[in-house]
Amino acid sequence: MKLRYGTATALLLGLALTACSGSPGAGPAAATTITLVETTPAATGDVASVTWALPSGEPASLDPARTGDYSANTVGTNLCESLLRLETDFSTSPGLASGIVQKDPVTVVITLRDGVTFWDGSALTADDVVYSLSRHRDPELASYAAHVFANVAAIEATGALEVTVRFRKPDMQFVPDMAGVPGAIVQKAYTSKAGPAFGTATGGLMCTGPFKLAGWRNGARITLERNDGYWDAGRRAKAAKFDFVFLTDHSTLTSALLAGEVDGVYGAPVGSIAALQRSGIGTLYFGPSTETFSLGAVAADGPAADPRIRQALDLAIDKTSYVAGVLKGAGQPLRTFTPPLSWQGSPAKAVYDAGYAALPDTSKADLEAAKKLVAAAAPTRTDLVIATPAGDQSLLQTATIAQDAARQIGLTVTVRQLQPAEFAGLFYDPGLRQGIDFIATTGYLEVPGALYYAPGFVLEGAPFNWTNYGDAGVTANLVGAVSETDPAKSAERFVAAQAVFGPAKLQITLAGSYNRLFLNRRITGAPASFSYISSSWAALVGAA
Repeated sequence: MKLRYGTATALLLGLALTACSGSPGAGPAAATTITLVETTPAATGDVASVTWALPSGEPASLDPARTGDYSANTVGTNLCESLLRLETDFSTSPGLASGIVQKDPVTVVITLRDGVTFWDGSALTADDVVYSLSRHRDPELASYAAHVFANVAAIEATGALEVTVRFRKPDMQFVPDMAGVPGAIVQKAYTSKAGPAFGTATGGLMCTGPFKLAGWRNGARITLERNDGYWDAGRRAKAAKFDFVFLTDHSTLTSALLAGEVDGVYGAPVGSIAALQRSGIGTLYFGPSTETFSLGAVAADGPAADPRIRQALDLAIDKTSYVAGVLKGAGQPLRTFTPPLSWQGSPAKAVYDAGYAALPDTSKADLEAAKKLVAAAAPTRTDLVIATPAGDQSLLQTATIAQDAARQIGLTVTVRQLQPAEFAGLFYDPGLRQGIDFIATTGYLEVPGALYYAPGFVLEGAPFNWTNYGDAGVTANLVGAVSETDPAKSAERFVAAQAVFGPAKLQITLAGSYNRLFLNRRITGAPASFSYISSSWAALVGAA
């Protein structure tokens, strides 16, 4: 669930936060001082190999059209590059495209770099780009990024190194989306020949990135090797080999990091923050992020479909204590599911900031108000089911805290742990959501822009609008925001929509989580911000 001008040195954001309180059901939290940085110190040289953990497990595919989670993005963005690069501050810069210009409200022109080659030495062409972008529009492929192309009317090669995208109506989110997986480019000839096996252990890949796919042992590891013919000499990979291992158990992962068996990880377990900080074997970095922890309502009927029940559960959970107890201080309460980092580079930042500040602050619990909402809703049943992925202790704690909070306002919650594959299926298979009211989950934006996330939860028929939420005014403003070419006017319409759908709590957002990066002391260079999710980050990792 994707609930997508770089800085050369670490940027201190000046946020020192101390967690010193606990949360019901979470146990006491140790005092932790956290300073956010965007990057780690630059590498001083090459290394022979790096072993990296994937705490979300083995990717189902590395095909950009089928990439929609942490593991696939963490690996795949080092293989298949996008038209734009996502920088550590969530701004964008040229990538495979030397420029992308909004020629007029319904026309975008993409100019490709000359001299870019695929791993086999063949040149990147406009036809490859047309093919790569058009794949997301193929309903049979069922691309996870299909929504990005919903307003596209045509994608055409208009020159040897030029592609023109025409829209049925303006779409101001499209260009920033090209910094993420929706803008990733694959070779047309190889992909066509590989067919459905493309992106798998048997079908392989053919892309332009700083690493090549060298091996994939199902259930064990994915191995990348440096692409010595990489087109951008300034970002040539510093590691000759990168091994990604699948370690979903947090205790096993922590032990491997502390023993030096694994060199690094994004998403270091929050329960291991203290142990990793005092280990001496490496450094735990915290960076700005778009990642959120939330309870998502997944039922179109029953208590979870009633906004009053969602609001009540939201008010029953103390978010400040949640951050201290579950995230160990490595996060902050949020007022809605679109985090402020997503619009920091927008010329309309002030409009977005004001709209966010105007949303209700529910960071502190209000049990009396929550009880009144439950009484007013008078649900036909008061028993709820919250699903969580087995093995994820943070999300289990999240569900347990919600269970305790629900009890205090007259609701009964059963926590159901599902195997990771079954849990992932909940997001796309309505049948698997039967009998479940909420899911405890994390989500993230992989690209800049306030408009990337909300439509998927709010618009009728959208993939994550599981409660069948609908509001004519919200729809008009959100659709208008996407089509509005003036950034300030677009922001105003988004803020107007958010003022209505935000309090409806389609996602009960408990907190924004800081990015947690652990590096063994022998390596450095990785971005510390959540920008890694859409960037060729591994190329920067080298000797400390």
